[in-house]
Amino acid sequence: MAFPLRDVNTGSNEGAHCISADGSLILFTGCDRDILFRGCDIYYSVFRDSSWTKPANIGKVINTPAWESQPSLSADGKTLFFVSDRVGGIGGRDIWYTKKNERDVWSEPVNLGPDINTERDDETPYLHPDGKTLYFRSNGRLGMGDFDIYTAQWYEDK
Repeated sequence: MAFPLRDVNTGSNEGAHCISADGSLILFTGCDRDILFRGCDIYYSVFRDSSWTKPANIGKVINTPAWESQPSLSADGKTLFFVSDRVGGIGGRDIWYTKKNERDVWSEPVNLGPDINTERDDETPYLHPDGKTLYFRSNGRLGMGDFDIYTAQWYEDK
């Protein structure tokens, strides 16, 4: 049976969500929800005691005054991909990633670089459960239309 997620769904603008492989965490985009962070940011809610917690902003390590959206969590829950038009990017909207350390703290985000990101928009990352195949869309490459879907092999520098 489907039911709305109270506090996640509001009269405002939410979307671009992902749920952890174990079903205990939802990450989503919320726009204009927080007085400290304007625009669109990434929020999370945890499934605890048979219900979802009140959503919280994931924090200033990931969210900036720029646009952050489209979270995608790896199957092991340790790598978060997202899209941003923050300072330091290559194009309009770029794909970034951050890693969770042993204390469950996200690291400073890293841009995926020019092999993935173009001078235009590169969005909607999804890392296959194999941990290696990254899917995304781009309008900065030669393709069949405005946005086309691409794959790349993800080999993280250790």
